[in-house]
Amino acid sequence: MDLKEYWSDRSHSRDFKLIRIGFVAVRFRWLVSLLIIGIAGWIAVDWWVLDSAHFKLLWKVRLMTGVMLTPLLPLSYLCKLNRRWMVLSLFALLTVLLLFNLVSLWSFRDVATMPTGYVAFPYFLLALLAVLPLPIRSGLRVAITIIAAVLATDYWLDSHTLSNGKLIERVWLLLCFSLAMLWVQTGQLRMLMDLYRESTRDPLTRLMNRRLFMKQFAMVRHSSSESQPYTLILFDMDKFKHINDAHGHLMGDEVLVSVATTLVDIFGPDAIVARYGGEEFAVLLPNTPLERGVLQAETLRLAVESQPIDNPLDESEVMVTISAGAVKGHNNSNAAELLQWADDALYKAKSQGRNCVVAHE
Repeated sequence: MDLKEYWSDRSHSRDFKLIRIGFVAVRFRWLVSLLIIGIAGWIAVDWWVLDSAHFKLLWKVRLMTGVMLTPLLPLSYLCKLNRRWMVLSLFALLTVLLLFNLVSLWSFRDVATMPTGYVAFPYFLLALLAVLPLPIRSGLRVAITIIAAVLATDYWLDSHTLSNGKLIERVWLLLCFSLAMLWVQTGQLRMLMDLYRESTRDPLTRLMNRRLFMKQFAMVRHSSSESQPYTLILFDMDKFKHINDAHGHLMGDEVLVSVATTLVDIFGPDAIVARYGGEEFAVLLPNTPLERGVLQAETLRLAVESQPIDNPLDESEVMVTISAGAVKGHNNSNAAELLQWADDALYKAKSQGRNCVVAHE
């Protein structure tokens, strides 16, 4: 488990960030809807338990809070576009709810015993925010904002003193609810990450699958230009069926894992590497001219050729070779055409005797 993935979203891929933001946006929308209904619906309880003076003020405060929360519903659809809208929406939600808490408590400043529902509102808010799969750092910011606002409210309403014995109890409960919120949020983030990996990663090689590769391909195409071309390379295992037939599918799996590891080592973290299908791999090199891409493909070919792979069933070794087809692309390139041209170059490499790299002209 990489703790950096749970602490911040900086290490998350762009695709996962968009998926998580979309997930948060949907839950945020339901949360706002629940709050609007709940805050307005509580007017009936206030009418039953409060005196007329407090009720006349608080039903207006509740309706005003519902009105202020309503614009967050259409704003939640913008949350799916980028992270800034999500942060802005969450900050607006906290501002409205903490103002509601401040005004509500202020209205009971001269009452000896404050209604339990109003005292418990900050804890209720922390519990509700646990439905959002936020990284730990973001969750801490939310918790600190709520705790600071609640303590500031208590300080103001208690004639600028917090010397009474209830302070320790208040802080302790806030910290407990905050830790529970962070724990639930982290658990949801982990569940979302696991589901994402299951749907976008090849279970054998742990490379991205074809579906995610095509999404990354589209992003690279849109961000490239004539002056910043990219290189697409398709690799295919030579005589892979013979390896499976002669040594078994377990050996075939070992070969795929070994070649996938070498692929990642040779092309580095900036390359987009995927298991394209069966024994075929795809590599996308952003901001890379074709000549440099072909040179890296040749380096990979030599590395695979020079590294015999141990058979997990006995002490024998299997020699493996690969063929590759490369093509240059830019932002005006058609994805289907590029893939077809790379496949044509790969077919040409096969027809020339395998174990070679051919660039599409």
